[in-house]
Amino acid sequence: MQVPFLRIRPGSGAFLSGPRRYDRALPLPTPPTLRRQLGLWAVSALVVGDMLGTGIFFTPGELAVVAESPWQVYFFWGLCGAITLCGALTLAELTTLLPRAGASYHIIREGFGPFWAFMKIWVEMWVSGPGSVAGVAVVLGEFATRLPGAPAAVSATAWGVAAITAFALVNLLGVRWGGRTQVLLTTAKIAGLLGLVLGSLLLAGPAVPAGDAAKAPGGSLLGLVRLVGLGVAAVLFTYDGWIDVSHVGGEVREPAKHLPLALGLGVGGLTILYLVVNYAYLRVVPLDAMRAAPATVAPTVALSAFGPLGGQALNALIIVSILGALGGLVMTLPRLYYAAAVEYRDQTAGHPLGRFFRTLAGVAARSGVPAGSVVFTAALSIAALCFFGTFRRIVTYFVVPVHVVNILMVASIFRLRRRLGSAPAAYRTPGYPLVPAVYIVVLALLLASAIAYNPLDTLIGIAMTATCVPVYLWIRARGRT
Repeated sequence: MQVPFLRIRPGSGAFLSGPRRYDRALPLPTPPTLRRQLGLWAVSALVVGDMLGTGIFFTPGELAVVAESPWQVYFFWGLCGAITLCGALTLAELTTLLPRAGASYHIIREGFGPFWAFMKIWVEMWVSGPGSVAGVAVVLGEFATRLPGAPAAVSATAWGVAAITAFALVNLLGVRWGGRTQVLLTTAKIAGLLGLVLGSLLLAGPAVPAGDAAKAPGGSLLGLVRLVGLGVAAVLFTYDGWIDVSHVGGEVREPAKHLPLALGLGVGGLTILYLVVNYAYLRVVPLDAMRAAPATVAPTVALSAFGPLGGQALNALIIVSILGALGGLVMTLPRLYYAAAVEYRDQTAGHPLGRFFRTLAGVAARSGVPAGSVVFTAALSIAALCFFGTFRRIVTYFVVPVHVVNILMVASIFRLRRRLGSAPAAYRTPGYPLVPAVYIVVLALLLASAIAYNPLDTLIGIAMTATCVPVYLWIRARGRT
């Protein structure tokens, strides 16, 4: 006797009766996706960790060449913090609207279209992304070779390669491991900086300023504008890195709540920390002394506070700071590559480029991380590190392209606001439209000065970016993005 049952004939859309032997389409396995596991402290640590690198140890000496009195030092650091906060508050709204992996890519795509979003990816993938990781890694290697007992046979490049590999392995374990590592490193370097500040206040005697406070800025308006421009150009680079947190937007718990708060706390808190550290520097090393030896400001403070051990302690603190910045880059960049790969893998199917994008879009089932993109980031960064070898050769090529796409990202708020109209949002940028406009105008002026004063390196970076045009047109011809 045959027992009747309900059977679905594939593709028929109808239920039919039939015998026990039947055809059934097995469900396709759901591909693993990124997991929302990052809380407020991990996201805040990413913001601070990516921003707080070596700049606070070396920029004060460079700024001393520009500043004419101590109050201007505080003014420039505070002004650059305010400018950065304008961009961060705008990014906070944009990431709550599009809380996805590689959010900056999706923001530019929604605001200005697929070509500009592709250019963002191209710049990050082939120009600035591996260059940033390699640049930080080579600086780390240079300081690591100075540690007591460091093997003489191990070069700065080898140290950098080891650090990139180690962070890649940590991130392959899962986003929680990457987040915890960033919390640990960020906590350690903030504690170290505060220790340096307390040492300068409690253990080091104050220096006698040589008439710095009596100096005043030039009387002409043009001279004042030039002074502000030079000061902002010297300091603003030290605040870079806050945009990177948008890359992990798809892995943040309660993104509408945690992303704006983390960006505000990170940028605001770091601005206060920078001001406090500069006060500690100026208390021990007057502005005239900073101008005379700009590279020795932080070591002089450490030696004055802690004696001969201060130099070694400062070296270790700098290494921890660099590790935090490097770890943040190795964690966030793969998420941006993953976002692009998901977008373009189907449009390039049947071509080697399609297999490349599928690899970058692969998510490990066990750890929930974009493993292909993590390995790609590490491999390309190591290749850039071994090829270039020095920090200066890496940085000069990508400054303008990176800031162009950053301006596009912040400017997207104007188009997205018009598109959404009065729709309710979990977070709105305070001071809109003035706040995003301030960031855009200041960055545009800095880019104009970079093109005017360093045209050759700038044009090389622009030319490297322009190579995205034929690639994009080819992809569009295949898939009609």
